Amino acid sequence: SEVCFWNVFGFDRSAAQFYFIAPVTFKRILAAKNLTAAIFVTIEIGVVTVVCVLLGMPLDSRRVWEAYGVAAVVMLLLFAAGNQLSIHHARGVNPANSLRASTAGRLQAMLFVVYPLTFAPVGLAYLARYAFGSQTVLYAVLALDAAAALLFYTISLDSAAEAAVIMKERMLAALSASDGPIS
Repeated sequence: SEVCFWNVFGFDRSAAQFYFIAPVTFKRILAAKNLTAAIFVTIEIGVVTVVCVLLGMPLDSRRVWEAYGVAAVVMLLLFAAGNQLSIHHARGVNPANSLRASTAGRLQAMLFVVYPLTFAPVGLAYLARYAFGSQTVLYAVLALDAAAALLFYTISLDSAAEAAVIMKERMLAALSASDGPIS
């Protein structure tokens, strides 16, 4: 989760300087990193689905679509929060240290708040399914959640890209300050 969501430039370190002189906008760079993470999460869901089928677990297309829908909503919200954290709390990543061992308590506390907020819309969708006893209601609420999450992601992406341009020196200094495999 650290590289996919919370600190997308952690391994890029001083190579992140290139992003500010590249002929593409910083918004596209963030979106490309998010798209890459989304591809990996989608592959993970596919692998888990295949393993469930191989183990003979009860699985139908309804559950598979539900898993992808839930993952899409949560991913968009995590990307929105992660883009902000990648800019405002940029730091280099050392693969020898975990996120918990290498982050400040303030960032851990922030993640403690962010996770329940990102899962709340999905929880409401399941609550709606329970209350109305209908899978269709779950899909309808998930669709509304996805639309709201996409809007929130778009606004957050624009905001993070603007903040990156304004705070680039601070961000690059933070990325190049810590030890790790690349500096």
